[in-house]
Amino acid sequence: MLGAPWPEAVERFLQSLDVSASTARTYREALKSFVRWWEAQSAPPLDPETLKRYRDWLKAHRAANTALTYWAALRRFFAFAVAEGLMDRDPTVGIKGLRRPRGHLRRDLTRPELRALFAAIDTSTPLGKRDFAMVTLMVRGGLRVIEVHRANVGDLEARHGRKILRVWGKGRDARDEFVVLTEPAERALLDYLACRGAEGLRPDAPLFVRYSPLHGWTDERLSTRHIRRRITMYMQKAGIKTAKTTAHSLRHSFVTLAIEGGASLLEAQTAARHRSIQTTLIYFHEHGRLENPVEDRIEI
Repeated sequence: MLGAPWPEAVERFLQSLDVSASTARTYREALKSFVRWWEAQSAPPLDPETLKRYRDWLKAHRAANTALTYWAALRRFFAFAVAEGLMDRDPTVGIKGLRRPRGHLRRDLTRPELRALFAAIDTSTPLGKRDFAMVTLMVRGGLRVIEVHRANVGDLEARHGRKILRVWGKGRDARDEFVVLTEPAERALLDYLACRGAEGLRPDAPLFVRYSPLHGWTDERLSTRHIRRRITMYMQKAGIKTAKTTAHSLRHSFVTLAIEGGASLLEAQTAARHRSIQTTLIYFHEHGRLENPVEDRIEI
């Protein structure tokens, strides 16, 4: 057992980490997840058998990458607890961990599917103009859902004759990245902002906000859940929704189309804002396998 209350031990652990605020938040949520599960199991002993059950629960109930992150956070926490004398031993030692999935769990969209998705959005309405701009940014700029959620009006800037959008990326604490707006993306954004009457809005105003047919535009920032729900609705309307097509598929499509357009490995990594080039290599590997599969060379 822990030699200190859970909340106190968790805070001491988080304060000991040299990580970004975003990573600390993820670790806190990971440890809360374990505590909720542990309490639901009537607080069994913190031994290897209990931890094996939790590992298996993560694998069954969480997305692969989330399960991997949560398990890693828990292992780091127990290692800290032992080092600080809060526990006699680490119950995760010797337990086989979770494997990082190879390839992507979500697929990209084909060009016909993307055209169908855009066609499913009624751009004659204020809501449609907003959603068309949002989807265009994700497909043509590779934005993540969280980046769309965080975007502010003041993040739009002009640099060297091009329009850019400053991005507060995944795992970042500041808007230290950007995407270059293509002409279609810039046009869609301007059309939406003109409809919204965004002239003179404060720079810290959300770029994408809720719309009410009765009251018009609000100041409420779109939540990540709302963004996913809107994209899912349009995918269903376009007839392209499957278990492996989600809002994140738009970002996958951006990287795949960039590679098909001749982007180098470094160019694709920079544009997608991948921290590790290994992440970008997955796209190149999958593209190469499908473009020139060795299976086609088998003659019998």
